Amino acid sequence: MKKFRWVVEFEVSENWVADGFELTKDRAKAMIENDLAFAHSAETKAKILKAPNTKEILKVQGYGAQKMA
Repeated sequence: MKKFRWVVEFEVSENWVADGFELTKDRAKAMIENDLAFAHSAETKAKILKAPNTKEILKVQGYGAQKMA
C-alpha cells in the first residue's frame, strides 16, 4: 500500500517545556491517532526528525544537573 509523508515542524514556548511537554515519536503518533480514531495502529507512524537537546529540556523543567548526570 502506498504511504504519504508529511514533515512537520512544531515550535512551542519554553513554558510548555517547563510544564513537561516533550514531543516524542509516541506522543506524535498519539496526536495523529487522536484525530484519526478510526485508524488501525499499523496505518500510522511518527518519527521525530530533530528535537531539542535532552539536557536543555531537563534544565528548563527544573531538574538541573542532578537529573542530567
